[in-house]
Amino acid sequence: MSMAIKLASNGIGLTSPNPCVGAVIVHENRVIGSGFHKKAGLPHAEREAIADGAARGNAALFADSTLYVTLEPCSTSGKTPPCTDAILQCRFKRVVYGSEDPNPKHRGAAADILEQAGIKVTRGVLEKECDHLIRGFRLNMLEGRPWVIAKSAMSLDGRISRSPERSQWLTNEKSRSFVHTLRAECDAVLTG
Repeated sequence: MSMAIKLASNGIGLTSPNPCVGAVIVHENRVIGSGFHKKAGLPHAEREAIADGAARGNAALFADSTLYVTLEPCSTSGKTPPCTDAILQCRFKRVVYGSEDPNPKHRGAAADILEQAGIKVTRGVLEKECDHLIRGFRLNMLEGRPWVIAKSAMSLDGRISRSPERSQWLTNEKSRSFVHTLRAECDAVLTG
């Protein structure tokens, strides 16, 4: 699941209004396919991992493999078909996911669909870390409002800038780099 979380982070700032998701297929302790959701409207992480596994020549191993995914697989059609359909077609032995999907269209449905087909399902693995990946998506789904981040650089004396003749950065390169990461998570940036 840790590898799936790292993969999912590659989609931060690119998947909105969808969440960022990562998926890894494991057969006998060996990764045989992996992927992440790259952009809204493109295949979800599960389908990316399946395509990667098939491209590596591992499709015959899927029925004896475990699919790890950071978010409960979707079970309804939207811009893409349901990931549960792809999982059923591959007949994975087991599916492990971290976060339950906060979208009421999907929440809890994947486990029922997969278990009825004889696929073992494990939920809540590294749930806290997986939930962190989708905190903005979760807030929007559950409360209907956006995730808002307030960021300010301030000097020790409480100022947000120096006088024009003494202009200099209040932050360092590391903190400025971190701010770019924060901005990537946002759909809008307001400056003042």
